[in-house]
Amino acid sequence: MAKHIRALKSIVDDNDESYAVQKAFAQLTEEFFRENTLLLIVCLLKLTLEVQRDATQVVANLRRQKVQLRLIASEYLQKNTDVLDLLVAGCGNIDMANHYGEMMIACLRHQSAARYVLESPVHLKKFFDYIQLLNSDVAADDALTLKELIDKAY
Repeated sequence: MAKHIRALKSIVDDNDESYAVQKAFAQLTEEFFRENTLLLIVCLLKLTLEVQRDATQVVANLRRQKVQLRLIASEYLQKNTDVLDLLVAGCGNIDMANHYGEMMIACLRHQSAARYVLESPVHLKKFFDYIQLLNSDVAADDALTLKELIDKAY
């Protein structure tokens, strides 16, 4: 899995503006959101730290890629709120909060995703709990996520 994630990262990190690279990036985005992206998030705990970072960057970069002038990540998140549920829960995991938080912030840049999390009393309460109960680094990351959530929701 690590080899495949590194290959994905090389596509999304390529600064080449050529048509071929942009087309590959768009195709990757389309496939990524067509298939079950939840699998990557669920498997994150089982990956090495380096591969976790790569996977986090892949998700963050793909969420902003347009395909045929559509932000398909936004459409995907509207239909698959279980991804957001998992990310919110992951923000409370001391060992993984940075990765889940970074992916969460990337997803929250889509207004529909931010609104979903903000309008859920359960999710909102979790963020306040995380900020109060977890160590200072994780609490600071979760406070940043909460700020992003409020900024983007409305």
